[in-house]
Amino acid sequence: MQQSAQEVLKDIKQKKLAPIYLLHGDEPYLIDQLVDAFEKQVLPEDQQSFNQFVLFGKDHSLGSIISNARRYPMMAERQVVIVKEAAFIEAMAKAKENAKSKDDDLKVWEDYCANPTPSTLLVLTVKSLLSDKSKVFAALVKHGVIVTSKKVSEDKLGAWLVDYLGQKGIKIQPSTVELMVSYVGADLSRMAHEADKLAVNVPAGAEVGSAEVEKYIGISREYNYFEFQKAIIQRNTEKAQKIAFHFAENAKQNPAAPMLVLLFNFFSKVLQVHDVGNVSDGEIAKLIGVNPYFVRDYTTAARNYPLAKVVRIIEAIKNADLKVKGVIGSAETDREIILDLSFQILHL
Repeated sequence: MQQSAQEVLKDIKQKKLAPIYLLHGDEPYLIDQLVDAFEKQVLPEDQQSFNQFVLFGKDHSLGSIISNARRYPMMAERQVVIVKEAAFIEAMAKAKENAKSKDDDLKVWEDYCANPTPSTLLVLTVKSLLSDKSKVFAALVKHGVIVTSKKVSEDKLGAWLVDYLGQKGIKIQPSTVELMVSYVGADLSRMAHEADKLAVNVPAGAEVGSAEVEKYIGISREYNYFEFQKAIIQRNTEKAQKIAFHFAENAKQNPAAPMLVLLFNFFSKVLQVHDVGNVSDGEIAKLIGVNPYFVRDYTTAARNYPLAKVVRIIEAIKNADLKVKGVIGSAETDREIILDLSFQILHL
């Protein structure tokens, strides 16, 4: 059966464990989080030396893994076998019907899934998305659990952060959510790491604002990508140029690449706003995939930047990205790229 990462974490705490878990997907953070919980929370520490095995798929065949799973624990009720990067599972899932060697592996897999060793907890991880139509999945219907760990899309990253902090009893202001998202990007591992800094320093029940983020994470309230974008939205040339010059003079701490990603994603959505016509803010939020709280930013930008201008801005951002990557231009520095792009957005 399918379960979410949060459901499995809850089951681990309650010791309600299935005999087999298959963790797969293109978001490694959730997979690593679950593996860490299986390693640390299933067996008491004094039983782990003899009854917990962490193996790497590249070093083992499916047959040897199943042989390990068929063993009985030593002076304990359970053993844990964790297989990281189980390439043989991925190969089976992608194998063509006439691939005999993979059919043999599939038979071994199906036989074990149909009759797993009750005293073994077998966990396998694949850090790529597998097809849910695969026979590998079908074999797990009765006795196994499948967790699919998908990348969190940009428009849902803020909600993920709010929920993550909420589980720790901490609230966060919407504008501060956007500040952290713009600073960290769609890296859940790093986002969780930064959020944990807040959880350690901010008392439960408190609400996190920009002051706490600056103090505990080090994001400047005045000079950050989010404030730069806000100044551009409002066509506040003085403020935008001031921040751009700060970035340019401190390019090592404020590299161009993350800023370009933020601006490209933003103006791509502004382009969509121009296209949707006269609809409600709620409809715009659904159509462009953003939190309704931030719709006004996009509609304001659409008013301040006509369609033709938005197209030119997106082209300028693409060119800046190619310069950062060294594809075009004469090895321009981040300083030059930041200042040039800022001028183009505000004045061309």
